[in-house]
Amino acid sequence: MNHDSNHIRLVAGFEIRPPAGASRFVLERAESERLAGLIADDLAHCVAEVTRGHLVTGPTLLEPGQILSPEHAPWDAMLRVAGPGPDPEPSITSIGAHQGRLAHASLMPYWTPPQGLFVCLPIVLAGEATELGPLSARLEQVLFETGALRPPAMGTLAEISGLDPVHGQLMTCADLMALTKVQLAGAGLDPFWPPVEHALLARQEPARLELPGGLMADWNVSAGGWELEFQPFHAGPGDSDGYALWLRALRQTIALLESHLVRWRALGPHPGVEIDEHNRWARCDLGPADAINHGWRVEHPDIGLVAYATVIAGRQTVFYPLDQDALADLKAVMHESGVGKFEPTGHFELLESR
Repeated sequence: MNHDSNHIRLVAGFEIRPPAGASRFVLERAESERLAGLIADDLAHCVAEVTRGHLVTGPTLLEPGQILSPEHAPWDAMLRVAGPGPDPEPSITSIGAHQGRLAHASLMPYWTPPQGLFVCLPIVLAGEATELGPLSARLEQVLFETGALRPPAMGTLAEISGLDPVHGQLMTCADLMALTKVQLAGAGLDPFWPPVEHALLARQEPARLELPGGLMADWNVSAGGWELEFQPFHAGPGDSDGYALWLRALRQTIALLESHLVRWRALGPHPGVEIDEHNRWARCDLGPADAINHGWRVEHPDIGLVAYATVIAGRQTVFYPLDQDALADLKAVMHESGVGKFEPTGHFELLESR
């Protein structure tokens, strides 16, 4: 993840205060050049041998999830834009935007403003293949402990971006991955890290994981993504609390995969279950019903909305949201089907066939 045959992947990570509206995450060419020189000085202060290589800095501050993404990380685009030849000379190349525009989409921030308060500037160090192995090991040993960015670099970042950085840290890409895992562990979410780690480190190997709550996930090598088995309430064992644990695990897994831009899709192996083609919701047909077109909102006290139970055209139909941002679209679909309003209810029996 950190060391390829001809380059080493590094980042300058910045802890920031909540950004103001005028803050910018894309650096113009002159701004990028100013910051690159100061970061190079700080990097050489930690490990002097880096001055033998060719340093390339990116033009944008990205979320850690995008930096670590198996498909949307910036490294390949950076090397295409400014990568040195097979015998790189010691120098610095800074990639910058022209009036906020960049030629490669993967160099642009996926989320603006960022979803968190930690952003990263991607850095590539290229050099002689025979020297990169020992240098990579040296960077792994000392950089995270000694690589705090000094005031000139921090002040320049604040000046050119309008951000308010609290701390800056040079690290390897492997350090960033370890830091992310530690932060998840601190929030009790580390059991959901294995699917992301597999996508980053072993994407050519099939895998089947059992995640918290009994959620099953299969890595599809050809599709380059996870397949998550959707389980409707009527087909699962246990009570409403047990189902809430499973559903919480599903939602947390999806959130973590999406934050790292890892592909996923839901599968509906149970009869009568259909998954929306865009993974926005699952639709379950539970058979005939006598009531007129109507809808109920089914909630759990710990996780909130679980599903919408409806009767549409004489069929008992349940919709389980998979994408919370698509609730408006789901309500529109149900409304077009004749469901005019939804009554709140806590009755999970509405999710069972009658």
